[in-house]
Amino acid sequence: MKVCVAAICDFAQVREGLLSVISAGINRVWRPQYPAPMGAMLALIIEVTPGEAKIPREIRFRVEAADGARLAEASAGFQIGTPPSQNDPGEVMMVPFAVDFRTVQLPAAGRYQIVVDLMTEGVEETVLAFRAAFPSEAAN
Repeated sequence: MKVCVAAICDFAQVREGLLSVISAGINRVWRPQYPAPMGAMLALIIEVTPGEAKIPREIRFRVEAADGARLAEASAGFQIGTPPSQNDPGEVMMVPFAVDFRTVQLPAAGRYQIVVDLMTEGVEETVLAFRAAFPSEAAN
């Protein structure tokens, strides 16, 4: 099991097993004052092998400040079960997620990160870093 797509974006949703993403690749959040809402989501696709499909899984997500302070946490559980009969032998399955962090309050300008923990031994966390900044910093 591994993360094959991860992006901070304006909006994401999962419909019929497909991930729709708008404005992915956010690495700056411009706000005129702080605290301020993050105003972004996480778009994620997890690759799962047939051998992993029947095992119930939990994924944890968190938003952290540069000092490690946790601003928000969420988790999701999933289990695919038997791979669809139309899959080729050994074919990996793609499991999409959209995690809404739009209302998470960023206390100040500075560095932050979203951490994705697949809760699987031997699999490192995926970290997406971003900076919260004032619009006046955009010209610099």
